[in-house]
Amino acid sequence: MAALTSLSDLQIAEVLADYGLALEHAEALQSKGTVNSNFFVRSTDHRRYFLRVNEGKSESDVGAEAVLVEYLHARGLKLPPVVKTQKGNWFTLVVGKPVSLFPWIEGHEATPQPGQVESMRVAGVALAELHRAGEDLPAKKLPRNHYSLEELCRRFNSFRDDPQFAEVVRWLEEELVRAQQPTALPSGLIHQDLFPDNVLVDADHHLLAVLDFEQATHGRYVYDLAVALNAWCFFEGKFDREGAGAIVEGYRSIRPLSEAERRALPDEARLAAARFTITRITDVFLRPTLDPALRARKHYRDYVRRLDFWRAYKDAEDWTLPR
Repeated sequence: MAALTSLSDLQIAEVLADYGLALEHAEALQSKGTVNSNFFVRSTDHRRYFLRVNEGKSESDVGAEAVLVEYLHARGLKLPPVVKTQKGNWFTLVVGKPVSLFPWIEGHEATPQPGQVESMRVAGVALAELHRAGEDLPAKKLPRNHYSLEELCRRFNSFRDDPQFAEVVRWLEEELVRAQQPTALPSGLIHQDLFPDNVLVDADHHLLAVLDFEQATHGRYVYDLAVALNAWCFFEGKFDREGAGAIVEGYRSIRPLSEAERRALPDEARLAAARFTITRITDVFLRPTLDPALRARKHYRDYVRRLDFWRAYKDAEDWTLPR
């Protein structure tokens, strides 16, 4: 969670006033993300909240996410609902940027370890439940895709001639060309960012909440599963097959995978790895003001290694995860 916008206590107090709340304590959260500015706040009535300054997003984007979150919350998904202002708005403004407020959920981020199948299975189940909950939502009702193929190509073109990325440009270009081939796989609402830090669990690995729906959009379900495999199942560059199997089995316990989806999973994982290579170059590596420690934790080469792993799968029949 990045702190791209600094807010004083006075500014945060003014934000909370729009919600009928008075500020007791606030602190910036600067742990792992790279997109927004986030704060923990406590009101004088001892309620706790997560305050997010939406960086680089329009008011329309923020409102669309809030409507989706409200819909999913009403469907029983475990997630923090967006708090409305006293005027009934989904957000308020500070320094010209839309600010969202969520109730604080006590728990801890999932921290998968090699072979730790409990949290892996929880991730698979949570993702499939999300896909099921959004089945009735038409594509036109979902937020726009901030990481569409067109957007990825635009980002790629912004650094393709930079000599420091010469070794990965050829691979990325090949993956983007491959991604333009038409597919006919099941699609619907996808999260598109189910990383461990977006899954809150208790001490027994029980799901408390899925977080961060700002990338949620319409897309292929199996691509969303591939994003999760990339995010949860690589440790020091090595692929954890047992953990990946647990994610897939958890997913399949809620939503079965078709044979076409199963066969497509390695290719979808290639595209997901290419996507995060590109976004980490543009959002992390090329952002000079970012904390160097955060840049080290989110280096694009981590996803280059994932892309290299998935490109080695020449035959989908070699895919070893459970059917």
